[in-house]
Amino acid sequence: MKQSPSGKAGAVQNSKRCSLCTNVSAPGDVSPRRSRASAWLTTVVALVLTLGGCGTGILRNPVPEALAASAQPFGRDGLRDWGDSLDLADVEQRVAERQAILQAQFGAEIAAGRTPRLSYLALSGGGQWGAFGAGILDAWSRSGTRPEFQGVAGVSTGAIIAPFAFLGPDYDATLREIYTQYSTADLLETTLFSGIVSGAALTDTSRLRQVIARYVTPELLEAIAVEHRKGRILHIGTTNLDAGRPVIWDIGAIADSGEPGALELVRELIRASAAIPVAFPPIFVQVQTPDGRVFDEMHVDGGASSQVTFVSPALPIGELTRRALGRDLDRDVYVIVNNNLVPPYQTLRPRVASIGGAAVSSLIRGSAIGDVYRLHAIAQRDGIGFHVTAVPAAVPCPDPVEEFDRAFMQCLFDFGASLFDSGELWSDTPPFFAARLPDPQDPS
Repeated sequence: MKQSPSGKAGAVQNSKRCSLCTNVSAPGDVSPRRSRASAWLTTVVALVLTLGGCGTGILRNPVPEALAASAQPFGRDGLRDWGDSLDLADVEQRVAERQAILQAQFGAEIAAGRTPRLSYLALSGGGQWGAFGAGILDAWSRSGTRPEFQGVAGVSTGAIIAPFAFLGPDYDATLREIYTQYSTADLLETTLFSGIVSGAALTDTSRLRQVIARYVTPELLEAIAVEHRKGRILHIGTTNLDAGRPVIWDIGAIADSGEPGALELVRELIRASAAIPVAFPPIFVQVQTPDGRVFDEMHVDGGASSQVTFVSPALPIGELTRRALGRDLDRDVYVIVNNNLVPPYQTLRPRVASIGGAAVSSLIRGSAIGDVYRLHAIAQRDGIGFHVTAVPAAVPCPDPVEEFDRAFMQCLFDFGASLFDSGELWSDTPPFFAARLPDPQDPS
């Protein structure tokens, strides 16, 4: 593959070629683009805490803690897993399921003496910065080197990209449209006062729901189900706010479930994965216990618990493969972080909004870096080639003037595509990770 990493080890921040590098603006520049949303959110949180007890809020029928493990969508197991850990029974069940699938997919090829190569894609959150990942995928398709991904996982804005990335280059035009043709007014409606006094959020995402429904159609769901039956995997991540834990949803299994509510559930899960707590309303997922009792779970942005995901760390897929096939497969995971991992320098004003916004941005960035390290550890454990990219600290685009700025997203889409075309997109280590001491004789 032309776009495979060079394989050089070393500290990412010292590389001049990788998009994770510190590509800082000129000294003294102030870049408000990353902290603007966080500053707004920080400002209103104080109002929420002050006035939030004044209204009646939303009536719920939450799952009792004792039933949390048994209550499932449609009353069915196998549609989701916890993203942080699995109990032994769950691990054994997943191993049995995947063993049968791997045998059916690759048994004959291995018997013929060939070693299949599988590629996986992990897409992070980032709001309008998802245009970066969409642009990369578009250029990857045009290069003719983009693989058919065995598995795709997305969180937040990555959950919006994931179904279309999963179905392949035929959906690149759809991604371009989603990330270049919609502005804030097309997706959100501010409900600041009612949200603070009696609601669950500061915006209404009904318009976003309509946009998702426009693209996530019965035909798209059936296409996902077809690929699921071939053994391919499509996951998106949400945060179960009642449990305070990440959830990985098997969208292919839901699509192939035959349940009348499957399409609506997939649409709502995509909206839930992008539901930034406080700013966007949570999504309430109906679940049912084995004895027929119905409850609801509160789900929000997958980024509230994990900025990017690939597979539960409790499931060692390298060992699983060896059990199923008697040997390893060649695997690669490509991680696209729709965010800065090396921050731009900012000169802050001593104001609550500025300080709070920068602090929230720093927390999100730190979470993303930790998640990238977690994926790197999983890849190392399971013998998977690791390739990661992220938005550089500085991009050649004007600062966005709203939460979803069409001009900014178009520029970022084109920038992501140009980085791919440069051949300098991927790093094989997380940011700030040095596999060895630098060689003073090697200036690269």
